[in-house]
Amino acid sequence: MNQDQSIKVALNKQTDITKRQNRIRLNTSVESVRYLLHQGLAFRGNDESEESKNKGNFRELVQTLANQNEDVRNVVLKNAPENCKWVSPDIQKELANYFAKIRLNSILEEIGGDVFSLLIDEASDVSDKEQMDVVLRYVDKLGLILERLVGIVHVKETSATCLKSALEKLLVDIGLSFKQVRGQCYDGAIGASCKRKDMIRETNRENVKRGISSGRISTGTGLNQDQSLQRAGDTRWGSHYRTLSSLIQLFPSIVKKFDDRFNEVNSSLLIHMASFNPKNSFAAFNPESLLKLAEFYPQDFHSSKLMDLGHELRIYIENVRADKRFANLDGIADLAKKLVDTKKHLAFPVYQLLKLVLIFPVATASVERCFSAMNTVKCVLRNKMGDKFMSDCLICYVEKDIFSTITNDAVIDMFKKMSDREGKL
Repeated sequence: MNQDQSIKVALNKQTDITKRQNRIRLNTSVESVRYLLHQGLAFRGNDESEESKNKGNFRELVQTLANQNEDVRNVVLKNAPENCKWVSPDIQKELANYFAKIRLNSILEEIGGDVFSLLIDEASDVSDKEQMDVVLRYVDKLGLILERLVGIVHVKETSATCLKSALEKLLVDIGLSFKQVRGQCYDGAIGASCKRKDMIRETNRENVKRGISSGRISTGTGLNQDQSLQRAGDTRWGSHYRTLSSLIQLFPSIVKKFDDRFNEVNSSLLIHMASFNPKNSFAAFNPESLLKLAEFYPQDFHSSKLMDLGHELRIYIENVRADKRFANLDGIADLAKKLVDTKKHLAFPVYQLLKLVLIFPVATASVERCFSAMNTVKCVLRNKMGDKFMSDCLICYVEKDIFSTITNDAVIDMFKKMSDREGKL
């Protein structure tokens, strides 16, 4: 081996060592981000200087991993080159974003370009920012009904125009289209927004002021403060009367909500959907009702396809009634899964109509759970958390089943592709 060859071998060896060290360093940062996302914990501390006794969860976790492994200890933090320590706040947010992107990509794969419904709610976070929570309801390739969080969007106002614009942008950013939407469910969150609360409080204050001025309300320490409804007293019949009056007002309000949520069209849809019920050997099956149901979805069933559907429904019902595997199904969710398991969903395009039934949005319980998670991820101590970072953290924190399947290698590969790096990997 001549001198040039020896130099080349030595350089290649050093390059391999550098790549390995960089990989260990980045993997340590990725693992630290993974843990904090999974637990919904804060990343940064108030003082991250070298002299600090507590540099925040991320840096302290990196240090803990270094203490447990000599290979890690030799390449991270103070032992890392200045240009590729990969522990800065920007890097932390970038890695969190890659976890969220990979998770969203897995949702796109589950949807497979098919239709879905939107479940949307709006509430204020701990910093009094209006946040719109967007969940997709769809049927995956296995015939399972899924509801997945795809983003939290900060909206400056809660007008229909603003919400629609924010929603369209979110779908485009994810890689979805409004043309795929077959249903939308909006909870009454706007009525409980921070702006509405402020209006209620202000109205209450004005009523108290007028009551004091007229002598109807007494003044004193602890009186006339902003407060919630109190429990009715045992002997104060006036408070009982007011509570009864409030309940009467609440009841018409509930009735109105049901009327708003289940109007004539929605009620018709629900009635027609019942014809898919597989119980008692598909006793509820009604082809005329299902044809009427299909007419509500002209994007999926145009006139000629409706004619084919009528013939197909007769073949479908004869086939499933004769198949013992369909004998003891509990509901339409089980029916969809069984059709996929038996590959009958490929033989009967009626499966498309069944999917439209399954994604019909009725409740927003999944969205409410996401808002509960928001209170964990963005707590009082993290009230300055950025909107994008919060959304990425929530996407990972809420959907732990998908998040847990994301490998460090997948995140590192995305890290390498997204921009030029100082250190080779």
